[in-house]
Amino acid sequence: MKPTSIIFIIIAVMMASVGLLLCFTASNMANDQGVALFTQTGDADSNYTSVHEFDGAAVKKLVLNMSDTTVNIIGGADSNRVEMVNFPDGTYDLSIGKSTLQLSDASGIGSFIDIDNFKINFNGFRDYLHYFKYRDKKSSVNVYFTDDASAIILSVTSGGDVNLQDLRLDCDYKVIVSKGDVNVSNVKTDSSIDIDSTDDSSVNISASSFNEIIVNGVTAYTEIKNTTFTRSMYINIKSGSVSYDRLEPDFTGFNLLLRADSGVIKYNSERIINGKYEEKNYIDISADTGEDEDTETDTGDDSGGGDTAQEGEGEGEETTAAEGTGPEVPANSTQIPAYSVTIILGEGNIEVY
Repeated sequence: MKPTSIIFIIIAVMMASVGLLLCFTASNMANDQGVALFTQTGDADSNYTSVHEFDGAAVKKLVLNMSDTTVNIIGGADSNRVEMVNFPDGTYDLSIGKSTLQLSDASGIGSFIDIDNFKINFNGFRDYLHYFKYRDKKSSVNVYFTDDASAIILSVTSGGDVNLQDLRLDCDYKVIVSKGDVNVSNVKTDSSIDIDSTDDSSVNISASSFNEIIVNGVTAYTEIKNTTFTRSMYINIKSGSVSYDRLEPDFTGFNLLLRADSGVIKYNSERIINGKYEEKNYIDISADTGEDEDTETDTGDDSGGGDTAQEGEGEGEETTAAEGTGPEVPANSTQIPAYSVTIILGEGNIEVY
């Protein structure tokens, strides 16, 4: 190694040592004088939180894109704010515009340097020292809304869990998770909730009401209980299970399709293996289905047709039905058939109480 290189290395080490020494000295002085060096404040469990408030009346759209973080969206709060828990400065990008709030994260110490945008999020050695406080801590994002907030679109993409609770926003909810779980509790809106699981997840919806409920998944274990919808529910999962504990006494006014290509359907006294169950209780004459619009609504007890267990065979009798193709319904809320309940499961069991 050339002598010049050795000299530069020695100088760099000396500068780094001096920088570290100054950081420790400043930190001790700040502690003695009660001065905060960082925007985050620590709690009793040594979790560090930075708080960002926003105008709930102005912000109409929220877009959150987090790589591996638990996201909590909570209503009924006393202020509209975003809490970043255990996120060092420079490891997330939060922008609050006139009508849109956007948040994304960049995990790892390398996030202090954003080469793509020619941006360096480096405020000195203290940022690196601060980073190591957080590296083993579980991070989370908490978004709080007051009941009079005016958001109309809420979109969350995360590799971690997503929890929605106590919300009264009259908005469209869109949630995309990979290996995280989705928990929805006490959420009420006249619009829709659209949940998409791209890997292995569980989806739990309880004590809520929507116009539409849509769940698409690769592998998803879905449970819906104490929940109502006014227009439709559509669930399409490749493998997993679906449990729907309905509040309605029956599906009057809704077309019903339950389809398990490889699994068991349990509905009332029916038990169907590798097949489908249908009820025609509503005819949408505005939809171009190619069928006669004068088709009468089936109100009889034999609404299941030939795919269900034979009448009189008794409760619990099993029937193997031919695999159905089911409706070709895109995973798009505007194209879901009106007044319908559709549950399609490639592999797994469907249970409707």
